[in-house]
Amino acid sequence: MGEYLMISGISKLDLKRINRMQVLRTVWESGPISRVDLSQMLQITRASITQITNAMIEEGLLMEIGEAPYQQKSQEKLPKGRRKILLDINANYKFVLGAVISEQCVTVGLCTMHMEILDKMQLAVTDHTSRKEIQQFILTSCERMMNNACLKREDLLGLGVGVMPIMIGKMRVYYKDGVLDFTDLTKALSIPQMPPVFCGNAVWLLSLANADLQRGGVQQNNEVYLHLGGHIHISLLKPEKNETDYLTYSYLTERMIVRPNGRQQDGYPAGSVRAQLSTQAMQARIAEIYSKDRTPFLYSATDGYIERVTLEQMYRAVASGDVRCEMVVKEIMQDWSVLLHNLVCCFQAQCIVLHSFGLTERGFQQFRQYVKEYVGDDVAERIQCSVVEEKTDFLAGCVLVLMKNFYLNGGVPSMKPTVSPSHGRF
Repeated sequence: MGEYLMISGISKLDLKRINRMQVLRTVWESGPISRVDLSQMLQITRASITQITNAMIEEGLLMEIGEAPYQQKSQEKLPKGRRKILLDINANYKFVLGAVISEQCVTVGLCTMHMEILDKMQLAVTDHTSRKEIQQFILTSCERMMNNACLKREDLLGLGVGVMPIMIGKMRVYYKDGVLDFTDLTKALSIPQMPPVFCGNAVWLLSLANADLQRGGVQQNNEVYLHLGGHIHISLLKPEKNETDYLTYSYLTERMIVRPNGRQQDGYPAGSVRAQLSTQAMQARIAEIYSKDRTPFLYSATDGYIERVTLEQMYRAVASGDVRCEMVVKEIMQDWSVLLHNLVCCFQAQCIVLHSFGLTERGFQQFRQYVKEYVGDDVAERIQCSVVEEKTDFLAGCVLVLMKNFYLNGGVPSMKPTVSPSHGRF
C-alpha cells in the first residue's frame, strides 16, 4: 500500500494530512458529530477515525463535548450500551484576526475558531483616505486587540485581509499572470509581532463566511452571493467543489440587460445591471424627482443628501405617502426581480444571498414581496440576507485564515509570513 501511494505521488504523510483535513472540515460543517458518524460520512475505518481524532484531542484541536442526545421513537426501548460521544472544534485552540477593506469602511476584528466575535474596530473610508492610513489602522487595531486579550503571536492562526474589487487599485493589488497578486499588501502587513498574513477577494470570502456561519443548516446546491455597491459583484458557491474552487461572474452580471433601451452607462449596454441597479444608478433615478416639495419624507429622512438614499428609505417614503417615489421604486424593483430571476436560471441557484443592501427585517420582507409580485414565489423564496454585514465584514478575513492555515493543512498551522501571490478572480 505504501509503495502504491508513493508511485501515485501520494505519500503516507500526505494521506494523513488529507484525512485530518477531511475530519476537521466535516466536524466544522456537520458538528458536533460522533466518531461513528464521521467514519460513515468519510468512508474511513472507525479505527483510523479514532486514531486521528484522539491525536487531535491531545493537540487541542478537537474536544469531546458530551454524549449525543437520544431521540426516542414511538414505543421503542432505550438502546443498551454507551451513547455516542460528540466531537467539536476547540473554539479556543487558537484565535483569528480578520479585516475587510471596502469603499465605505475598513473593519478589523478578533474571533475564536468558531468565529465568535471577541473584539472589533472600524474606520470610515473617504476618497482622501490613503493606502498607508488603511494599512496602519489594520496593524494598530490588531496590536490593540492582541494586547487587550493578552494574546501573543503564537496564540493566533493569522491575519486575513479581504479587499473589495473597487479598492484593489488603491491597495496596490495587481493582476499577475491572470490572477490577483497581493504581495505588496501582504508585505506591508507582515511585521515581526504579527501572525502570518493572508489576502484575498473580499466578495468570495464574504460568501464563504456567510456559508460557514450557517453550518449545520441545509446545504444549498448552488448559492449566489450578491454584493451591492458602486459595482454589483457576485460569487457562486457549489458544495461539490473544494472551498478553494470558486467562480465569480460579476463582469457578465453587470452587463446583463434588465430593462431594454434603459439607462446609459459608459462601457455597458443600455439598460444593463450596472446602469440600472448599482447604488449610484438607483440614486440617480430617484434624483430626478428628489426635492423638498416632491418627496418631503425622503428629503427629510436623508437631510437633503441624495447620496444617503437607500432601498430601505425608498420603501419608507412610499409607505409614508411620497407618491412620486412609488413609480420609481416599482421600476427599480422590477429590474431587481428580472436580475434575480436571471441568476436563478443561469446558475440554477437554490439560494441568493443579499449583502450590503442595508435592509431591516421589515425592508427585506418588502423586497421579497416586490419580487414575489413580479416574478413569483419560486424566486422570492430563495432570497436571504447575509448574516455577515458591514460591522462584521472582517469575518471574511477570518474565514480565509481558517481555510488556508487550519483546515487545508490538517490543523498544523504555519507561522511563516505569506508573501506569495494569492489567487482571486472577479
